[in-house]
Amino acid sequence: MTAARSRGMSLVEMMVWIAVSLIIVSVIGAIYLNTKQVTRVTDTISRLQENGRFVMHLLDRDVRMAGFRGCNGGSITPVNVLGSAAYPYQFNIGIVGYHDAGSGWSPALDASITSLVPPPLSGRDVITIRHIDGAGIPLIATMSATTGDVQVSAGTALTAGDLLLIADCGAAAIFQATAVAGGGLIAHEAGAGTPGNSTKDLGHVFGSDASVYRLVTRTYYVAASVIQAGTNALWSYSNPNYDGRSAPEEMVEGVEQIVYQFGEDTDGDHAANRYLGAGTVANWDNVVSVKAQLLLATVRDNAATNPQPYTFNGETTTPTDRRLRSPLTSMITLRNRVP
Repeated sequence: MTAARSRGMSLVEMMVWIAVSLIIVSVIGAIYLNTKQVTRVTDTISRLQENGRFVMHLLDRDVRMAGFRGCNGGSITPVNVLGSAAYPYQFNIGIVGYHDAGSGWSPALDASITSLVPPPLSGRDVITIRHIDGAGIPLIATMSATTGDVQVSAGTALTAGDLLLIADCGAAAIFQATAVAGGGLIAHEAGAGTPGNSTKDLGHVFGSDASVYRLVTRTYYVAASVIQAGTNALWSYSNPNYDGRSAPEEMVEGVEQIVYQFGEDTDGDHAANRYLGAGTVANWDNVVSVKAQLLLATVRDNAATNPQPYTFNGETTTPTDRRLRSPLTSMITLRNRVP
């Protein structure tokens, strides 16, 4: 073997090889980091959008069903025999909102809501919706009298203590079930339970063309998140809570702000003549639609390289953090107050 063949790589060749290798590694590293950042931001935005869709789904579902009274809707005024007029049992008010501009709630927010843990944050709107929870259960027999028990099929999920609406196309009544027999016989005795019934008389003999529905009072509000510390979330408080949970439930993280405008029908044509904030609605029975404005923020604080200005409810704000924000708006019609 000659000396030229056994010489190996020169120092210059090695330095060139190292330099080229470093360039290649740097390019690959930069591409990897950029790809990782793009994927991270894309995932963050996707999660933000998914949270927004879920919030709108919750609000749309419940607001549309506010004040359900049976197949004739608003033309029926139910007989309410519940033994209490406390906030959770005011089913004559299908929907009501509250606004706090920093000086207190308008209208005044009930103590059962302000005492929740966590409590609603000031500067965010609160909405309470009273509606049915689940599908109707048809009667299988006519009541013996206006004070008679209500007969439905055996094996339903109804239990003693449920707040119920019974309705056909001509009448409706609100009462509490004091007992539900295994055969589907619903008793509604007076004086038992909480809130109990003031009378056993439902004011109408309901037949097999009627159905029974569970009723719920559900309040949505914004409070500090427990799941993602340092952020806000949408919370829901239901009474009764048919899944057995008595405490408020954190529904969606990253909800920074909610503002509601209520469409009020002032001339009886079932269309909104004006949109008002909660503190200026003259008659909640005349609200036929709701404009819900939400501001959502990413849970991660470093989703952007710089603070990102955003416009919400007509105001442009430059935050001090580096979260991404997305305003969403939904127009919701109350199905039970329009033809």
